[in-house]
Amino acid sequence: MKPKTKSTLKKFAEEQRTRTCSRLVDEKCGKDGPVGTPCCSRIKADPKVVGGFSVLNALDDFGRERLSKHYFMRDFLYSEIASVHGIPNVPEDAELAVKAGKALCRNLLEPLRHVFGHVTIRSAFRSVSVNGFGNCHDMSCSSNKASYANHVWDHKDGDGFMGATACVVIPWFADWMNEKDGRDWRVLAWFIHNHLPYSEMVFFVEHAAVNLTWRGDPDDPELDDDVRKFDGDVENIVWRSEPRRYVKSFKVPKGLLIENGEWKNGPAPKNHYDDCLHDLASDRPAVSDYLRALRDARREEDKRFQDLVASWKAQKLRISFDKWRSEEVLAIRKAWKDENKGVAPFDEKERWYEKRQAEDAGP
Repeated sequence: MKPKTKSTLKKFAEEQRTRTCSRLVDEKCGKDGPVGTPCCSRIKADPKVVGGFSVLNALDDFGRERLSKHYFMRDFLYSEIASVHGIPNVPEDAELAVKAGKALCRNLLEPLRHVFGHVTIRSAFRSVSVNGFGNCHDMSCSSNKASYANHVWDHKDGDGFMGATACVVIPWFADWMNEKDGRDWRVLAWFIHNHLPYSEMVFFVEHAAVNLTWRGDPDDPELDDDVRKFDGDVENIVWRSEPRRYVKSFKVPKGLLIENGEWKNGPAPKNHYDDCLHDLASDRPAVSDYLRALRDARREEDKRFQDLVASWKAQKLRISFDKWRSEEVLAIRKAWKDENKGVAPFDEKERWYEKRQAEDAGP
C-alpha cells in the first residue's frame, strides 16, 4: 500500500466522524453530545415509508437478488465514487438491472470462474447519478448515454438492448502473467475472444483488470432459467449476445486490439497463450475438455457474427460496423412495431425482417 493511500484514507475517515453521529456507548460523536440527545448530524436516518418499509430495506432486498450460482447483486454494488461522495448507488429500474446482471454472470463470469477459479469484482453497476457525477468530474466514467447497457445496467442502450459491465481481476491469471517476463494481458483477451460471447473488453494497467461487457436481448426467453443452474456449464450459456466484439487497452500495446472481431495489433505470442492453456490444464485436468466444448458450442454464434460483418463490408458504406448494425437493429424494430406484432425475441424479429426483405426484393 502506498504511504499516500494510508494518509489520505485516515484524513478522510476522521473528517467523517465530525459529520456523522456514531452513537458509540459512552462516547460523544462530535456533533450531538451524549447518547440520547437529538441528532444534528447532516446524515439522517432512513425513514420508514409504506408499510414500515424503508429505502434501506429495499436495498437490502435488492442486494439479496441471486444472479447465478456464485454471485448475488450485492457483489456488484460497491462504488468508490458513491462511497466517497455520498451518492447512493441505487437503480431506477431494479428489475432490468437484475436481468442484465444475470446474463453477465451466466454467460461470462461463471464460465471464467469455472476455468480460472475466483473472479474478483472491482467495479460493476453504477446508477445514473453515480456515473453522471463521475463523468462530469473526470473520474474515468463515460457519459450516461454511452454507459447505458454497460456500467449502467438499469437502462437499455439506444438500440433497445440490455447489458452489463463488470471490471474484474482474475487472481490466477494475474499471478501467471507476472511469473515470467514477456507475458501480458493479451493472453486473457485472446482466451475470452476465443471462448465466450462477450460484446466488449477494455483492459487496464493493474493486474490485467478488464471491463467485461455482455449485451443482448431483454426479451430472449432463454435468459429466464433458474439462476442456480448458471454455474459455467456449456449448455447453460446463451450464445446470442449482441455482437460488437472489440477489445481495447490502456496498457501497452495501447489502443484498439480487436475491431469487428478481427485482430488489429496481433494477439499475444502464441507460445505464451499455449503456456497458459497448458498450465490451466495442469491445475485443472478437466479444463481442456471444457474449452473444447466451449469452442464447439459457439461456432453458430461465430458464423452469425461473421455473416453480419460480411454484409456490412459488401455494402461498402462509409460508416463503422457498429453504426451500421445500430441502423439495421432500429430498422428491424420499427418494421416489427409498424406491423403491431407484439413482444418477441430479437432473433425472431431479425429472421422475419430478413424474410420480408427477400420477398420484397423478388426473384
